[in-house]
Amino acid sequence: MRFEHVSIPAVDPEGLSDWYARTLGVETTSNGDSDGVDIDAASVECGATTLEFQPAAEPAPQHLALRTPADIDALAAWLAERATIHPVEGAQSRRFEFLDADAVYVADGAGNVLECLCYDGDAAEGLAGGVPIAGVTEVGLPAPDVLALVEWLESAVGLSAWGSPSESFAWVGDRQARFVVLPAGSEWYPTEQAAESEPMGATVVDSDATPGTHVHPELPYEITVKIQ
Repeated sequence: MRFEHVSIPAVDPEGLSDWYARTLGVETTSNGDSDGVDIDAASVECGATTLEFQPAAEPAPQHLALRTPADIDALAAWLAERATIHPVEGAQSRRFEFLDADAVYVADGAGNVLECLCYDGDAAEGLAGGVPIAGVTEVGLPAPDVLALVEWLESAVGLSAWGSPSESFAWVGDRQARFVVLPAGSEWYPTEQAAESEPMGATVVDSDATPGTHVHPELPYEITVKIQ
């Protein structure tokens, strides 16, 4: 699976896009109204994924992960000079053996929990021009009932759970890109910030999923599937 487009809410979309540009070195995208795009929204190009910020009134913090082909120690040092790092047990980064990856967590300009994942096997790039980003690799989806949302993602959207879903946590997608489903009201790792359902849209490319736009009947989630 691959995230082509992800949309999350923001109080100040332009200010948040500027933070991503200043901190990570990504390019901003000008949104016009010629194609019906909300002119108050703002976007940044995160590798293969366009990350869009839609105006909203005081949304709860969201979780995103970016695939970042960089040396984890160099990346943590870069981010420590430009952002607030969320430490994990006193360390700036954490190793995930089951992912074959290292992660560093920061608060983005709106307080969202942003995870930068460095996968083994990715050629480490330099940071002189900004943080190298291959694309968005995780999008958080809080839900009152984790397994019910997983069932909708599988039956309606045609995606597949990765691993063994439980009432407290599930991944839907694969190692390349996935939705992180957890109970609404729980905490975004590794912080104490509550995870709540906010309007979220995503366009994913997955040859095995169900093409078209899928709107959840109760939660504010809209997922469009493309086949390529």
